Amino acid sequence: MGTLDVNQPLVSILITNYNYADFLGQAIDSALGQTYKNTEIVVVDDGSTDNSREVIEDYGNKIIPVFKDNGGQTSALNAAFSVSQGEIIFLLDADDIFLPNKVTEVVDLFMCNPSIDWVFNESAPISSEDLCNTDLEAVFQKISHTSSEVLPSKIDFRVNILNAELPNFTPSTSNLCFTRRILKKIFPLPEVEEYSGIAITDLYIKYLAVGLGIGYASTKNLGIFRLHNNNIYSTEGVVKKRKLFAEIHILSAYYMRLKFPTFSKLSKKLFSKGLATYLKLKSNESHYEYTIKQYMCNTYLIEKFEIACKTLYYWIRLISVDLV
Repeated sequence: MGTLDVNQPLVSILITNYNYADFLGQAIDSALGQTYKNTEIVVVDDGSTDNSREVIEDYGNKIIPVFKDNGGQTSALNAAFSVSQGEIIFLLDADDIFLPNKVTEVVDLFMCNPSIDWVFNESAPISSEDLCNTDLEAVFQKISHTSSEVLPSKIDFRVNILNAELPNFTPSTSNLCFTRRILKKIFPLPEVEEYSGIAITDLYIKYLAVGLGIGYASTKNLGIFRLHNNNIYSTEGVVKKRKLFAEIHILSAYYMRLKFPTFSKLSKKLFSKGLATYLKLKSNESHYEYTIKQYMCNTYLIEKFEIACKTLYYWIRLISVDLV
């Protein structure tokens, strides 16, 4: 698929869910309520133990349901992408919400710029309490009236990524949109046993997409990021945050080097950040040790020295900060 449909390309909105039955309905409703109508909504339930399945089944043929055993977010994203058909792919976490005009605005950017492969936007953070038993239309209008009207910026960051410069414009999962052609280069995502199942997800996807194609980044809020007690990074203590950070960076680095060797500089930087964080935890877990050993075995002597220096630098920084 080299170009987008010149009329109205099919859009796939991929929702992955695990035990978010209390929030899932609002996420699905926001996908169904888009002003852009040529959409399919794929909802993957990753073995939830709450009543998520009942919530999903209530939508009947309005959505494409996928029920699977628990395998983590990586597995759920792979399942969602494999059944989707859209030329443009939107990711939506089950606890977040799209504004009604989001898909229309993003598709317009893709249609006016057929060479781009990704569009990133922002979301307004709102507490879960403020989203329950309320008129969401009023919330949408308030966000639209107060959101940035700055025009989105076209970005070609491919050379920067090759030189291990990290993009500072990559948002959270529900703000990521891609062409199918770019995601076909990245999917299926590596599924790794013994880890949490979320390591190879949005950081891996968005860094590779930015390294493989050009796109647009906007500061405009086109969604709602729900603040609640189960948000991973916002509620965990320092130790758990560092463990998750180490897992994401070590595994992302490992599979980037394995599958995309041209991004070796970026891989080494991410690996050094992850390794420093892991060492700071003073942990000794066999699956981490194995991945670290495998990574280092596939590096040249000069690269080992480079990684050691970077790791020491990040380890020292972690004395005064939680994450690097």
